[in-house]
Amino acid sequence: MLNNKNIAINTLAFNGYSWETALYATAGTGIGTIEPVYISKYDPALKESYFTQANAGNLLKQIKQAGLSVRSMASHMDMGLMDSVEVFQKRMEFAKTLGAEIILTNTSHIGNERQFFKNMKVLSDIGAELKLTIGLENPGDGQGYLMSNATDGVRILEILDSDRVRLNYDFSNIHTLSKGRITYDTGLGNALSHIGHLHLKNVRWQNDHWAVCGLGEGVIDYKEIFRAYPALLDVPMSIELPFRFAYDKDFNFVMQETEVPALEKISGLLNESILFLIN
Repeated sequence: MLNNKNIAINTLAFNGYSWETALYATAGTGIGTIEPVYISKYDPALKESYFTQANAGNLLKQIKQAGLSVRSMASHMDMGLMDSVEVFQKRMEFAKTLGAEIILTNTSHIGNERQFFKNMKVLSDIGAELKLTIGLENPGDGQGYLMSNATDGVRILEILDSDRVRLNYDFSNIHTLSKGRITYDTGLGNALSHIGHLHLKNVRWQNDHWAVCGLGEGVIDYKEIFRAYPALLDVPMSIELPFRFAYDKDFNFVMQETEVPALEKISGLLNESILFLIN
């Protein structure tokens, strides 16, 4: 049985609401761990100047006041750029102040492979100093990435050879990145020892697009996955349900032209997903 202490709530579920609302709505689910999200794809107004120790300290105070804690922070960016080390180090320090044990991000495109590995060598050393792990995630849309599946991730980690770099594996992203051709990753079994965190979301075909839905409602059969790979039950994970976003018929990731979902609906779907996981 899945221990709910391994579960966190990713704040993308509350996109369009205030940070304070996300905090107290998360606390209302009975899950004590929140996963803050700082990703420009979801928040185009995000600026690197935000990642200061003063801001992190203020957020930590609010998190504690809500009775929550942080284990992971999602801060996805391209790790193969010339300035990636400088940019991501500040995000790492920010995450550490929040109490995170792992910070989640993307890899880079194939054309940036050399710079990516150069950057990651430096950042893994910084991770060792901070006692903070970097979790590399397989993406959910686009093409030409260094990491598209578990097998790619294992190759990257074997090259880096660092205890401070692990995989943040996203099951649903396998389906959407492959444009629906692949639902289950045949390389997952060989990657189990390299996975340090999981992102759980689901999608279903609805009104001419792939809509984000509750974990028990979509194309990914999480019950079967956890039966096949019971070791994953002990891996920290977050429920990532970005309800304001969807994939179009061609699996391009888009914001839905809809109103912000009612908070009651968001909380209801989160609670249903939690019960689905732990029962």
